[in-house]
Amino acid sequence: MKRNEDLIVGIDCGGTNMKMAVIASTGEILSAKIAPIRYDQSPEKVIQKMAQNLKDFLKGSKFKKVRGVGIGIAGDTDQTQGIIRFSPNLNWKNVPFQRIFSHWIEIPVLVDNDANCAAWGAYILDAKKDCRNLICLTLGTGIGGGLILNSKLYRGATGSAGEIGHMTIQYQGHPCACGSFGCAESFIGSGGLIRSAEEGLKKGLAPVLQKLVGRSPKTTIEPKLLSLAAEKGDPYCQQLWKDAGEQLGVVLANCVNIFNPERIVLCGGVSKAGNLILEPALHTLGRRAFAIPAQTVKVTISQYDEKLGVVGAGLLFLEESHHY
Repeated sequence: MKRNEDLIVGIDCGGTNMKMAVIASTGEILSAKIAPIRYDQSPEKVIQKMAQNLKDFLKGSKFKKVRGVGIGIAGDTDQTQGIIRFSPNLNWKNVPFQRIFSHWIEIPVLVDNDANCAAWGAYILDAKKDCRNLICLTLGTGIGGGLILNSKLYRGATGSAGEIGHMTIQYQGHPCACGSFGCAESFIGSGGLIRSAEEGLKKGLAPVLQKLVGRSPKTTIEPKLLSLAAEKGDPYCQQLWKDAGEQLGVVLANCVNIFNPERIVLCGGVSKAGNLILEPALHTLGRRAFAIPAQTVKVTISQYDEKLGVVGAGLLFLEESHHY
């Protein structure tokens, strides 16, 4: 058994559940659990429930004591104070997450943006720390970004760096939950893809998707279903993924031109479309970015998608505590 002083907990807070894992300093997951979480109550009650879920998890495992907890959650985060300044998807503003969480469980806590945690996880798991500059893009309901520059997580002047999903890719485009317009997230986040699919269904342009949806009145349109429709030959869904890939390629080209990374790692539900979105993205990247940086960067879909958030959060706690 690992020594308790070598163990940390990583927590990845998603839209409907929280993933928890006891992690060794090597990144090995020793124990894991998923617990449901709802955000329709006050932030104080939601965070109290998160702390209780962690207590129950540790109580039910053989690892009773851990060095600390790293928590990744969506939003603009002040890591030094543990405050969620603004989370449009959770509708939280200036929530003192760390203070509330620590009231219920007496373990040192690091709170950071979930994409920062995923980026650190990708740097260690996907890249094996075999590069100095890496960008991670989380393609899900929202689009998050994390920047590893010169082997360090880059947070910027206010801790807000890496909001790549809110890069404007279409002036006067669709409204975004962040309050701006034309953000990448509003097009290639799952919400934007689903909106486009619903428009196609209303116009009768997606026959294969219509058949898949029509089999059950309770069928939920999600990226996985759009991928299936495209693979089965739906022309509208094929074009939808091509458009999304080209839009993603614009984002990647901007990142390559600005940061000149060796690696870009994609993760999240939308990335599971695989080559449907990756091939047009890489083609667009090659056309739009400077030639040498574009030829140098390696763009991959993470092999550790389900682990990045929890492992990254836990190991980021160690990194920030100067124990890693």
